[in-house]
Amino acid sequence: MLPTTQTTNAHIATGDYTRLDLFVERTDDGASVALTRSSNGTTLAFAVMTKLENRHHFQFDVPSDTDLDIRINQAVCRFGYLSESGNDLDNGVQYVNLDPDFVQWDTLPDTESIYRQPERTASHFEPIAHWMNDPNGLCEFKGRYHLFYQFNPYGWGWDCMHWGHAVSRDLVHWTHLPIALEPQPEFATDHTLTGGAFSGSAIPVDQDGYPCNGENADAIRFMLTRHTETRGDEHSVVEYQTTCLSHDGIHFEVETPCILRPTPSMGLDCRDPKIETNLPIHEADGGRAWIVTATNLPVDEFHKDAPAGISRDTTNGWFATYPMGKPAEAAANEATVPTIALFSTKLPVQRTSVWQYDGPVLADFGHQIARTYECPDLFALDGSTVACGAIMHYRDKQGRFQPVRWYVGDLHDEGEGPRLEVKSSDWCDFGLGYYATQSFRDDQDRRIVFGWIVDHAGVRREGPCRANGIMSLPRELHVVDGRLTSKPVKEVYDNLIGSPVTVDTATGATPDSHVWSATSPDDTYYANITLDDDADFTLTIARNPGIDGAEDDSLRLVRENGVTRLVTRGQGGFDKNDYDSGIQQVRHVEVFFDHQVAEVFLNDGQATGTMLFQAADPQVSMSLEARGGVDRCEVNALNTIW
Repeated sequence: MLPTTQTTNAHIATGDYTRLDLFVERTDDGASVALTRSSNGTTLAFAVMTKLENRHHFQFDVPSDTDLDIRINQAVCRFGYLSESGNDLDNGVQYVNLDPDFVQWDTLPDTESIYRQPERTASHFEPIAHWMNDPNGLCEFKGRYHLFYQFNPYGWGWDCMHWGHAVSRDLVHWTHLPIALEPQPEFATDHTLTGGAFSGSAIPVDQDGYPCNGENADAIRFMLTRHTETRGDEHSVVEYQTTCLSHDGIHFEVETPCILRPTPSMGLDCRDPKIETNLPIHEADGGRAWIVTATNLPVDEFHKDAPAGISRDTTNGWFATYPMGKPAEAAANEATVPTIALFSTKLPVQRTSVWQYDGPVLADFGHQIARTYECPDLFALDGSTVACGAIMHYRDKQGRFQPVRWYVGDLHDEGEGPRLEVKSSDWCDFGLGYYATQSFRDDQDRRIVFGWIVDHAGVRREGPCRANGIMSLPRELHVVDGRLTSKPVKEVYDNLIGSPVTVDTATGATPDSHVWSATSPDDTYYANITLDDDADFTLTIARNPGIDGAEDDSLRLVRENGVTRLVTRGQGGFDKNDYDSGIQQVRHVEVFFDHQVAEVFLNDGQATGTMLFQAADPQVSMSLEARGGVDRCEVNALNTIW
């Protein structure tokens, strides 16, 4: 949406900050930005965009404790901030609102005015504004957790990708930092290209480049994908992995290419490098670091009777290129198989390290018709090796699109490189909203994962002062009885669960049922329920009353005839869907409901279900109707993280 005027005038006070970043889109020839000192009109900076540029990231050195006038001609600024306060890790950036569509905010809005509105979550991480997707570069470094993420500072939808950045001391409360990485510079002038700084990962390293815990680290070593593609031509994709170093987590050294596509037969998709250093592989040469990337390989390159490196469990879905794709609507992929490729290098990890290709550590023939993986992961946990990855262009029989799958097994190296012998596998989340996961090991030796809560159902609506992207709650992973489990980290319970909400009880619709109900005053709550048996129940997580007799929009957790599933009604393009949890004997149910997001945890993380649901009323009601015994039904408010 273009502004009604092509000139923006604003006044700001710089406070402790000494740098101003403005992300500007040209609307006509002669686009320019001018900064003047308010007290006497002295020009501090004047910059002009070239005619070939549609966008430009301006960076201005500004004096602290100074009033500035900003004038933008023939252009519009969609995102901006003040930084370099001398302590950005604690102070964060000050968002500068020059977007003509965000008139509800002040030019220098405070955090409360940004986040405390019905369209925003209160207990989940969201960017200040615009589009966010995959979590990137997760690590703990010098007492802070670093969350990087795919970000488009220019608008509501996906576009040429940047890396946004935030830090936290407790994985719950976050401080926004300057944008960390940007798309390739040629994208600003060649408008036929798209791509940018795609997903990647990080590890803390000492001054010699050896992996270490974050408290003792000298720097963070990053690995990421650079992606270039001609718009509309998927065969033009060029992807390669780069590495860079940061000594403070904010400023970055120059990137160096480190992994190119190793064989002509490997798919053009070769991305999302995930680095690890604790895989259970014999290391005769003094230790190695490992990277997995997402790709595909020709089917005929595999021995299908191989004892390791292949998963055959299937969920009987189909190839789909969009969330509501129907069976046989698109021609299935028959020639290639989704593959997680493995690379390694001798320690220490340096800019000049040579990464050798160790082959496919895992190929999923149970979902062979899919295109590839996205955001792969491979790590050691609780005596097993775990692989994870989102299966791209796949829809399962329950309607989940591109779900994330886990594989638990053992690594073997019989001379051709490490291969994962898969002993069990399943979906990481039985809902529709959990995607692009990335895990990391913190200084307490916990394996923690974040996922991007994706809007496949089209629930979210663009509007002023909103963001289009939410991170899941941080979850701690474990392998229990061969199954990958995930439950919110301890800090979530310590910081997010607020005051109790009154729970009322009543007789249900039948004489043998009872109802527990509660209404949260601020559209958020935590429910903690313990069940005594396998009797049927219906837990209404949230609902919007139907109009003129129409069926309610709703999100429910239902157990019927021993099957526990999420049931949605009125969810955008997925109007009526059921999502089976896949587990039996549910005894413990936890629900975190936060304005638009529901995260459901069954049996302390044995299964999790994540969904978006847009509540229409600022007061959300929860109700549990159960025919069997309920030992506990407690509800608490959720605290805000901002």
